Amino acid sequence: MNTLNSRLPMKSNTPVLGLTRRSFMRRSALASAAVAGAWPFAFAPRLRAQAARPGYPLRLPPELSGDTLTVAPANLAIWPGYSTAVQAINGSVPGPTIRVRRGTEFAARVVNQLAEPLVLHWHGLLAPERMDGHPRDAVAAGQSYQVRFPVNQRAATCWYHAHTDQLTAEQAYRGVAGLFVIEDPNEAALGLPSGDHDLPLVLTDKRSNAQRQLTYAPTMMDVMTGYLGDIVLVNGTPEAWLSVDQGLYRFRLLNGSNARIFKVGFADGHPFHLIATDGGLLPAPVQVTRAMLAPGQRLEILVDFSSYAVGGSVLLQSLSFPASGMGGMGGPQQGTEMDLLRFYVDRAASGAATPPTTLVPFTPYDRARAQRTRVFTLAMSGMVHTINGQLFNLQRVDFAVPFGDLELWEYRNTGTEPHPMHLHAAHCQVVERSGQAQLPPEDAGWKDTVLVEAGETVRVLVRFDAHPGVFVHHCHNLEHEDSGMMQNFEVLPPPPLAIQQTPGRVKISWPDSTQGFQLEATPSLGADAAWQPVTAIPVSAGGRWKVTLTNVAGHHFYRLMKPAF
Repeated sequence: MNTLNSRLPMKSNTPVLGLTRRSFMRRSALASAAVAGAWPFAFAPRLRAQAARPGYPLRLPPELSGDTLTVAPANLAIWPGYSTAVQAINGSVPGPTIRVRRGTEFAARVVNQLAEPLVLHWHGLLAPERMDGHPRDAVAAGQSYQVRFPVNQRAATCWYHAHTDQLTAEQAYRGVAGLFVIEDPNEAALGLPSGDHDLPLVLTDKRSNAQRQLTYAPTMMDVMTGYLGDIVLVNGTPEAWLSVDQGLYRFRLLNGSNARIFKVGFADGHPFHLIATDGGLLPAPVQVTRAMLAPGQRLEILVDFSSYAVGGSVLLQSLSFPASGMGGMGGPQQGTEMDLLRFYVDRAASGAATPPTTLVPFTPYDRARAQRTRVFTLAMSGMVHTINGQLFNLQRVDFAVPFGDLELWEYRNTGTEPHPMHLHAAHCQVVERSGQAQLPPEDAGWKDTVLVEAGETVRVLVRFDAHPGVFVHHCHNLEHEDSGMMQNFEVLPPPPLAIQQTPGRVKISWPDSTQGFQLEATPSLGADAAWQPVTAIPVSAGGRWKVTLTNVAGHHFYRLMKPAF
């Protein structure tokens, strides 16, 4: 068997990559043996009189209480009257929503009660190397591990999900995922909707059978195209609907699907405002009537229901679009119109609300200052997808990135399938799409997952200046990732500082082999630390750059950084 095909299942009817049918059936039996549970209907008391409406009222994921995330087989009433086998987090699908305030520390113990290895990745969060959820850090069945890291980045809607080598697709499909919301009290002044007008919408597509079981049995074709479902769950709710008033709502959309791309829009063309992408708020709201949302991506939108009369309704859909690729070859198709969520306007608003005109400033990188360009060729070889002609090797580091350097990453998709490319340990800025004179609004702001269509080249600017260590970037079509469309890269550590302090004087030095770094100082640490360049000019002596500072009052902290652009 050649190298490129070594990660493929031996038979086309093998249901799980790298596993036998017998092991798949054994794991399904374990899931069926779990204690049955029921979903809480978040709005049940208020909507009992509206139970005759078709479909089911939208459920809201529970908020995390405590500091433990237990991943285990369970049976949940996804459809009332049925018991559906899933892999739940704290008994919930999606898992509990985690909320952390910027500038604080996140800590949790992850407990693996599955019959297979598991690790969770904190998608969109700038976690240290050993906390990030690299596939090499998976723990065996019955084991647990501790996660602890500071959250110092801007407010954003992030998420967490399984990231186990060759098991990510099935574990995420069966429910091992949840939202992770970073909050910043300073954003309260913007006047954005809050409370019951600020709601998460986790979008996933599934395949189910007559017994209302979520089937996962990828064929060779599914490995090539990605596993597409024929129904959509919103927050784990099929045929979901939500009762709203005539006011302004903030919806946090996550595409948690394995492979499906959503074109989000209202059936009647109702406009809405895009206010945030993967990495947080945009500089200002952008009015749109539709937005593309690829697997792994997040969007935040403002929807004003004031133009609808009380008693009216409107349907949020994934609108149809021409999709590249081979599709499902008779099965579910990419680009098919699908209903997402129906809104019933049941009440007048308690007060008028309008979208703010400005949000959070955004400073773009200067492309002219990029210190190098890296090209990643996305291609198909046989039945699998590769990056630069190679499949993922857990032990191989494919390239190294100097800490703090600005780089241009160029993704060239020479294959026939779209690839949502996700990078760990940093956020990026999209600067160019081949064949498009202007970037779409959903490309704006800070991104961590970028859709690259078949035949397209997309260029992004990125700086890795959060943590050194070995991280990955990969396709977030999870069947593509599991079959090997992923690379390891190492963020090299910044040069070490030597600091000698005497009364009234501080001497600082670092290796003079290091080029392009600037010494910065701050009187205190934290999310809002005011780092300022040290104006003293370093001199080279004895193989080191040296700076002597005098009349330094109080305690200070120092670091080396590449100059901000």
